[in-house]
Amino acid sequence: MQYIIEDIHLLKRQRVKKTSILIEENRIELLKEKFHSYQYMRMDGTPYIMTPTTVILENQVKQITSTSQQRNYIEENLIKKGCTTFLFYLEVKRERELPIQLKKMKNQLLNCAIDYVTGVKIPLKLLSPSFVRACKREKLPVLFIEIEEVKALYQVPWGWIKEALFPYNAPLVPIFLMEDEQEKKMAQNIWSRLMRDVKIPSIPHEIKEGIAIAYPDLVKMGIYPFKGNIYQGGEVTYNLFAFDDSIINIEENDLFHYHYDRIQMTIHKGKCIRAGDKVFYRPGYGELLEVKVPSFLTI
Repeated sequence: MQYIIEDIHLLKRQRVKKTSILIEENRIELLKEKFHSYQYMRMDGTPYIMTPTTVILENQVKQITSTSQQRNYIEENLIKKGCTTFLFYLEVKRERELPIQLKKMKNQLLNCAIDYVTGVKIPLKLLSPSFVRACKREKLPVLFIEIEEVKALYQVPWGWIKEALFPYNAPLVPIFLMEDEQEKKMAQNIWSRLMRDVKIPSIPHEIKEGIAIAYPDLVKMGIYPFKGNIYQGGEVTYNLFAFDDSIINIEENDLFHYHYDRIQMTIHKGKCIRAGDKVFYRPGYGELLEVKVPSFLTI
């Protein structure tokens, strides 16, 4: 099917631009100001603001074993908030658990209606060149590292870790387990300095669960530009809001937190999955996003 969304207000990173979009076979073929000579069916986008859908860190979905409960959770906590892709991590205590956890995850998410990205969470003591290479083989685009003590950061062979990460270069993300805020701040500063000095791909801060992941972090994980983005050649995935001057200058992430109830429609890979308050749940429509190259873009 070929059609044009005409004069839509496209919101990307606090900038609104009136744009027309040519859709062909569920792909965004072209974005430009006007399509004068095309004889395709047209949809008037003037009454709407179009935004990319959000990507969040969400670890509850994989823990829900009941199909109906999983569906309800995804509808209420993800789809109704304009999210069509979520990131989660496998919790691994030993290297040999990784392939078992991956297989288990695929079975748990067979009926998922939205897309997902798999990372892994490990204690710092498990971070080794061998484990990093295992993650690289499985193309896991992000490693969450639990840090209990500041001094433990100095006991890791960071140079070897850097070599093992290359050339896939999945970023490391810290999870600070200290209760003392001053100690946690110290650990964050040391983490940032070590990552910078050794030049290890990393994110300097924790990623909070249930919160839309920031654009720079999506880029480092290689999720952006393929998700959380509206671009030429990309999939037809977006949220539609009624046009309103009050939300023009709002970050897309703030729309997720404070204005998701104003979403008129959510389109996911060319299919309408939410219109008003009604959700159209398609079991199994979700897919695992395989990130071929983390940090595909440079910011």
